[in-house]
Amino acid sequence: MEPCASRQQAYDSLLRHWHAVESSYHDDKAYLDALLKKKMSEDNDWHCLDGDPCYWQSPKVPQLRIYIHDDGAIVIQRLGGSREGRILFASTSAQPAFHPPRPADAKEPIQGFASAVQSAATSKPEQSLSKM
Repeated sequence: MEPCASRQQAYDSLLRHWHAVESSYHDDKAYLDALLKKKMSEDNDWHCLDGDPCYWQSPKVPQLRIYIHDDGAIVIQRLGGSREGRILFASTSAQPAFHPPRPADAKEPIQGFASAVQSAATSKPEQSLSKM
C-alpha cells in the first residue's frame, strides 16, 4: 500500500485493497461494487470522524480496529485477548515529517513541536534551550 497524504486518500486506498481481497472470495458483483461506494460515516461503523485519528470498528469482529489519521497514515490493530494492542499493519503518511521553513513575514508565532524544531536548528542551540 502506497503512503497517502490525506484521510480521504487513505480511505480510498483502503477500500481498493479491501475490494481486491474480497474479489478473491466473492463473485457477487453488486456486493463488490457496493464495497467501493461505501462512505466513511457513522452508518458504516466509523467513529471519531471529527477527531484525528478516526477509526472503524468491525461489527462482526469487534476486536479489529482500523485507524486512519488526517495525514494519511493507516494503522490496523487487534484489541483484547492475550495480545492486547497488537499492531497488525501500519502505513506511514506521505506528508513530510517536518514542514518547510516559515516565511520571514509570517505574523503568528510558531508553537509546539514546530517551535522546538526551529529553536534546535538555530546556530546557537544553547541559547534556544531556554525557549523550550
